[in-house]
Parts: sequence; structure tokens; C-alpha cells
Amino acid sequence: MPKLRHLAVPALVAGALVVGTAGSSFAADIYTASSSNSCGAAYFYDDGDTFKILDVCSDGKGVRLQYTNPTTGNPSTSDTKIHVDYTGGYTGWSISNAYIYDTDMNEAACFYFRVGHVDNGSYVSGSYGGWNLACAAN
Repeated sequence: MPKLRHLAVPALVAGALVVGTAGSSFAADIYTASSSNSCGAAYFYDDGDTFKILDVCSDGKGVRLQYTNPTTGNPSTSDTKIHVDYTGGYTGWSISNAYIYDTDMNEAACFYFRVGHVDNGSYVSGSYGGWNLACAAN
């Protein structure tokens, strides 16, 4: 059964990431990111400028969201970085269990964000996933 679990976690992450950017003139855009081992995930909702952070592995580590300073110019991964740690424990893939981090960004401000792990208050080296571009609602 452990082999199936190793296959199931990446499949769930892939399914969750398919959400990617779901947009229309009537719906908010949702952006996603996951950690390098898929144990942490974050969703950014442009309508309300809110992040929802998930810890999907019971490994005792927390999840670190890192994002660049939102700018109305061209964002860059070298911009000033802000991080938020969620250390409240396992949430699973349930958005209703997610840690909610509410921000207040300028309209149309864009930034990059990624997700990694934190252990005892320190970033776990090599755990960040790739950078993802997101923009606040107009």
C-alpha cells in the first residue's frame, strides 16, 4: 500500500494544479503553487487578495509561503520577498481547513510566489517549488 500512496500524492497535486488559473469576467482567478515534494500548497485568490495555505503531509514540518513585493510594474523574483509560515499542522487537501492569509494589494499589482517547508522556525533547504506569477484583481 505505501507504493500506492507515493503515486497518489503526486496525482492529487497534479489534479489540484490543473485548477491553475480559472478565469472569466464573472469569476475570480485562482493561482496555485506547491512545494518541491508536494507536501505544501498555496492558492492565491485575486478577488480579495487572499492566500489559502495547505499542509498535506503529516511530517511535523510547517509550510512557508514566500512572495515578492507586489508591484504594478514588471514583477521579478529578485524583488523584496515576504514570507508567511503556517505551522498549525496537517490540513489535508480540504480548502475549508486551509490557513487563510489575507493581504491588501493594490489593484492589478503582480508578484511571484512559491511554497516550501519550515521546521522549528527555519526554512528547509531545497523545499521551495517553482515561482508562480499572480496578479491582484482590477
